[in-house]
Amino acid sequence: MGTWGTGISSNDMFEDINHEFFELYNDGLEVDAITSQLITENKELIEADTEERNSFWFSVALAQWECKALDPTVFQKVQSIVASGDDIKLWEELGASTAEQKKRKKVLDQFLEKLATEKKVAKKPKKKILRNAIYEKGDCLTFRLNSGNYGGALVLESEKQTEGGMNLIAVTDIDSNFKPTIDEFEMANVLTEKKEVLRREYRYREMVSWYQARLFKKSRTEFEVVGQIEVSRLYNFENDYRSFAHWDLMPELLNRNSVFFIEERGESEHAPTLEKLRK
Repeated sequence: MGTWGTGISSNDMFEDINHEFFELYNDGLEVDAITSQLITENKELIEADTEERNSFWFSVALAQWECKALDPTVFQKVQSIVASGDDIKLWEELGASTAEQKKRKKVLDQFLEKLATEKKVAKKPKKKILRNAIYEKGDCLTFRLNSGNYGGALVLESEKQTEGGMNLIAVTDIDSNFKPTIDEFEMANVLTEKKEVLRREYRYREMVSWYQARLFKKSRTEFEVVGQIEVSRLYNFENDYRSFAHWDLMPELLNRNSVFFIEERGESEHAPTLEKLRK
């Protein structure tokens, strides 16, 4: 689960859908047309019984509400998810503590109350602002883990003057007592985990995602560039990895990978080398 908190928006899927919704909204599409497109593009996910399905509907509902165009059918879906306790049950199955479950339940109740209150003024489409990515292609990033060790991630792509100003970043399996060296990055593997697609059914997923410049200031993680290695391969969002992540998810992926995910789902046998993604 690409989640970094109990908040409604503290989730990879929520951020992905929210971004896509308002990209289309800012381009002039009507809310019902945007909703239909997102449902069509995410049909398989919506039909699966996972926490990402819930996050999809939460994100669509909030986006519609902000545009003062909340569809009663979408609102009913959110009501059903909250009333059934389905979301809390999924959190329990994914290892959330009792305290986290209670906090999540309170968040869901408040979210439902918010949706039931009509927004006074619809959100206006925004004029697009162009941004540069935070880091340069080939930057080797390090950050502290809960254990006190250092993790590592490699910047595979760096956008210039785009609305997202996105970096494509691969989180590695580096987990070191000392700041990693360039040699360690050149020998590292891409971090992978077994991602739940259907209840108790998993597939391997490489921990490679796009990170937006506009969300960087909200991050609590301190990153340090320890050097650069060559990345000759070209990437773009339309064709590669099409997944957003929050900056704080990088250390969280390594923190959880050594505990819950491995114990619950087993070791990942699929571990591509970082070099494979560079060239």
